[in-house]
Amino acid sequence: RAAYPGSPLPRQLAPLRAEARAVVELLRGAPAQRWTLGALADAVHLSPSQLGRVFVDAYGKSPMAYLMTVRAEHLARLLRETDLPIEAAMREVGWNSRGHAARLFRQAVGVTPARYRELVRERAVA
Repeated sequence: RAAYPGSPLPRQLAPLRAEARAVVELLRGAPAQRWTLGALADAVHLSPSQLGRVFVDAYGKSPMAYLMTVRAEHLARLLRETDLPIEAAMREVGWNSRGHAARLFRQAVGVTPARYRELVRERAVA
């Protein structure tokens, strides 16, 4: 198979270990909690560095990057399905700084939370 310059190498994800699945359940179950890598590692009885390796092997990103994705998904759902003020929705998913939250949401979704809600409302009217 030919490889093109700059093309990413195919990535083989490892079979899911119970610890990685347990961390995903924790993060999805309580995205607003102030999670740290140490707290997650303690919960699944691994060292933080070992958890990082196991999680990246299983999901292709760190537990904290995964948490950002979970929070962005949850915020997007709140913006679509509720009339909560944007700042209240951000706090509900665990982001307390509006600027930080907007930057992370935009990184994950491609637009700011305000623009996302605007686009959702425009599509509902159309």
